[in-house]
Amino acid sequence: MIFTTPERSVRTTRRLRLLAWTYAYAATLYGVYVWAVEPTFSYQGFLYYPPTALEHLLLLLFATIPALLVPQRLSNLSNYFYLLTYYLIYLPTIFVATFRYPGFRPELLGLYVLLLVAMLPLGVFAHIPATNVPRPRLGRLSWNTGLLAFVLLVYAALVAKFGLRPPPSPLDPYDVRLAARELGALTGYLLRIASNVLAPTVMVWGLFSRPPRRLLLIGASLVLFVLVYSFDGTKSTLFSPILIATLWYVYRRRISTSGLLALGIVLIWLGVLADAALGKFVFTSIGIRRLALMPGLLTTYYYEYFIIMDNPLFLFSHSFFSSFFQNSYSTTPAFQIAYIYFNSEIMSANANFLADAIANLGSVGVPLLAMLAGSYIYLVRALAGGREDLALLAASIPVFSLTNTSFFTTFLTHGLFLATIVVWFFPRTYLQLRQHHGDL
Repeated sequence: MIFTTPERSVRTTRRLRLLAWTYAYAATLYGVYVWAVEPTFSYQGFLYYPPTALEHLLLLLFATIPALLVPQRLSNLSNYFYLLTYYLIYLPTIFVATFRYPGFRPELLGLYVLLLVAMLPLGVFAHIPATNVPRPRLGRLSWNTGLLAFVLLVYAALVAKFGLRPPPSPLDPYDVRLAARELGALTGYLLRIASNVLAPTVMVWGLFSRPPRRLLLIGASLVLFVLVYSFDGTKSTLFSPILIATLWYVYRRRISTSGLLALGIVLIWLGVLADAALGKFVFTSIGIRRLALMPGLLTTYYYEYFIIMDNPLFLFSHSFFSSFFQNSYSTTPAFQIAYIYFNSEIMSANANFLADAIANLGSVGVPLLAMLAGSYIYLVRALAGGREDLALLAASIPVFSLTNTSFFTTFLTHGLFLATIVVWFFPRTYLQLRQHHGDL
């Protein structure tokens, strides 16, 4: 006879509630895709063929299994990574892949299984405590001096390159963005370091400080974010401080994942209604098409091109293995996919870390890169010295980049490695101050 304890009953109720909200989020993706995205963006490949009964059953099955590993609340960086991968890559991919083609296509089962296998180790990392790695003893004076010098050096170089100018309109920043891309790899690297690591680090430094230094540093970080946006017009830069502040609030208040999903669903539908009232597709395009559905579409394209069509793999011949393997395309995976599916020689179809794994290593690359990324993010947690909030906040922007960038590009160019250094060297005195003074 099985006895149900009150604690087990509460856990079961919470798990069922989270599963229900996950289904609600999936239904929201489904509805917005059919009612708003497909009629407006079908030219990009967002097609809709009503799924068969078998396909609906497969969607339910493959959506549910990794949903059982979704953490009840956001308590560490691995949790965050799992939520991003599941809700912004995994679910959109199995939806878009099913919707795009008429009738049941058995070859797509391979994509579903590959992604499911990749989710399982990420789910394990999300639920195990971090092992603390010894941290260097860096004083506040050394930290303050070194960080400020680095920030001034990078931003001085960017100001010398771009000059001081007002930020472009968020509705039309594309000319500024294209001009920034033509200034070379070093400038692009400095821009990403500034927006993904330096400005976030100053903001995190402020969050772990007392007033009035807290307000001064947070205000300075906002200025740094706006400066980068004025240089390159990348919209994600404007959302980065909002994301960090949201994560800080969610972590402190122990907001449940169910609550986050409920908020996300409300925001999505408010965006759809606002677009309908305005007769435009601003919120739908940025909030749901670009953020969630585009990673799903590109992952489907990558799988179709490299696995179903059996085209040659890149084997990282376009990057660090160029001396060992010949590049069959004389370009990168992102430009090759854009050329084939969007008929553009200048567009870059940047995809998430799992799609890039398909392009370089084929089927074996998906679980391999998932293990590598999950292990590294676990290492970042270990370097935080038991302060899960530090790792979560300081590395949140580079980890988010994995939803539309490869792991190795994120590691070097988008600042994941540098954010790791920040986490490891962040002064203990600031961490103790935050711990002792609570909300100060």
